[in-house]
Amino acid sequence: MGDINGKAFFGAVLRAVACTRNHNDDSAEYEAGGIVPAGRIREIETEIGDRDPTTSEVEQVLALLDTVLTTKRTTAEDRAFHTGHISRVSGLSVVRAGAAV
Repeated sequence: MGDINGKAFFGAVLRAVACTRNHNDDSAEYEAGGIVPAGRIREIETEIGDRDPTTSEVEQVLALLDTVLTTKRTTAEDRAFHTGHISRVSGLSVVRAGAAV
């Protein structure tokens, strides 16, 4: 996967969570699939602290992000924009839905 800038990675992931419009009217589904996973992403960021995330941690965060975007019913175009941005700013070579390569 190469060197990854952890601060840039989490910044881009959390930006995607916060800036992506929610198209899901089911508040219980949104709580379980949007709010809870977003909170877990923030917890992982806190647990990692100043060090860069491992491949496993990156994959876990990307899977949580995928859950949030799926729950928000995000378009494929918006997903591609966010994953591309995450790749560019963090140093990941490739980001696929829920996985880092």
